[in-house]
Amino acid sequence: MSRGGRRRIVPPVDAVAERNKRKVRFFVDAVWNEGRIELIDELVAEDYVGHVARLDAGVLGPGGVRRLVSSRRRALPGLHVQIDDQVAEDDLVVTRWRATASRVGRVSDPGAPCCVGISIIRLLAGKQVDCHELCAEVGERDPSSIGARTVDLHDDA
Repeated sequence: MSRGGRRRIVPPVDAVAERNKRKVRFFVDAVWNEGRIELIDELVAEDYVGHVARLDAGVLGPGGVRRLVSSRRRALPGLHVQIDDQVAEDDLVVTRWRATASRVGRVSDPGAPCCVGISIIRLLAGKQVDCHELCAEVGERDPSSIGARTVDLHDDA
């Protein structure tokens, strides 16, 4: 009971939404951070379609996800994705995240900010089936390392 003798109403936890949030967190930790791309087949549906900003073509199926993760991990040594926030409802999980990596040519500088983003992922039967992702690069990255313009959010100019 809360103050004044009133009973506090707590909404029921959406078990599916919570399970989906855990699945997305596991994908980020295991696949993106640890490089365990062998798990992609059990976490991503065959008919998966990923819509990633600045990519000309969609990311299709587990093979497309494998290629994307592998290429990003090669381009960004020491890549680590941290989840800042997650909100879920039914089969959708929205994740706000930030990534750090070694600066190009400066492996001794791990953990430099490289991008921030938001992903909206739809899951069915525990597998990712759809993703819309927007991200922006930050910091002192070499734009040629991943083929996009660098945005420095710390510049006062």
